[in-house]
Amino acid sequence: MSHHVLHVFQHGAVLARERGFIVCRSQNQTERRLPLDDLRAVIIAARGVTLTSSFLSGVLEKDAVVLHCNERYQPSGWTAPLARVVDLRAFETQTARPRRLNARLWQKMLRVKTLNQTRVLARRQLHSPQLELALQRNEFDEANCARRYWQLYFPSIGWTATRRDRRENTPPNQMLNYGYAVLAALCHRSLVIHGLLPQLGVHHKPRYRADPLVYDLMEPFRPLVEMMLAEFMLEPDVSMKAWTRKVGAELRDRRVRRGPYTLKLMDAIDASASSLARAYAKRSYRPFWAPELPETEERGLEAGKDATLEARGRA
Repeated sequence: MSHHVLHVFQHGAVLARERGFIVCRSQNQTERRLPLDDLRAVIIAARGVTLTSSFLSGVLEKDAVVLHCNERYQPSGWTAPLARVVDLRAFETQTARPRRLNARLWQKMLRVKTLNQTRVLARRQLHSPQLELALQRNEFDEANCARRYWQLYFPSIGWTATRRDRRENTPPNQMLNYGYAVLAALCHRSLVIHGLLPQLGVHHKPRYRADPLVYDLMEPFRPLVEMMLAEFMLEPDVSMKAWTRKVGAELRDRRVRRGPYTLKLMDAIDASASSLARAYAKRSYRPFWAPELPETEERGLEAGKDATLEARGRA
């Protein structure tokens, strides 16, 4: 099955559900249809869009998520399916807040994140001794690693800044904010369908209007968004609208390796959430998995034995 992220850019569009299809209607535009079963997420980036009750119920019944953005593509919230308990052992372990297990899981998440950051830099012909030393020692000062990473990353994509500030209204920060928001929505969806509570984090603490476990699961995936942006900045059209299309296409089409198999990035998020649920069910950090970028770019990854079924098997 081909899963899609649907972007809605047409102002005043109406989204409805008809006989197993999502239907998009707008003035002076041809009606467009997409099978409901193919939908993973809907991103609203236009003014005056009408979402019918049949559309919303259909999307949520299929475990898809709706990300709401303003006309400047700044995310403002999401609509997600209701939480459910899939594995009672996983649920009980997560709610018990096991300190040692969570510390081990966070260490593993940081290791994959740092490894992926070094490989994003390597594709820019750069390296960071601080990040490489952290990997060798398996000791991660997250703030220091981030500072060293951004000092190299931003100049490598043609930007003068040397630090990341999510509140700055500059093109790279806006684009990263958008990419992270789409990633967060998909992580939220995957955690819910695999029976985990987004409000109980591995490392991030609960706070107002936040879902700590979403931020935890996102960490190993963030460098993939940064890699997408580095590639995007070399394209002729570097507008925000072009970037939103790039993010949707990459989530659908880019593949990552998992052992002898490959996964679509969108399915890799599901596989990672599923592995986290298994880690809690088994009370061990070992089952947790997140994708590692290869040292060099792999062109034309073949699906081979696609692990998509495994990624969705516990949904």
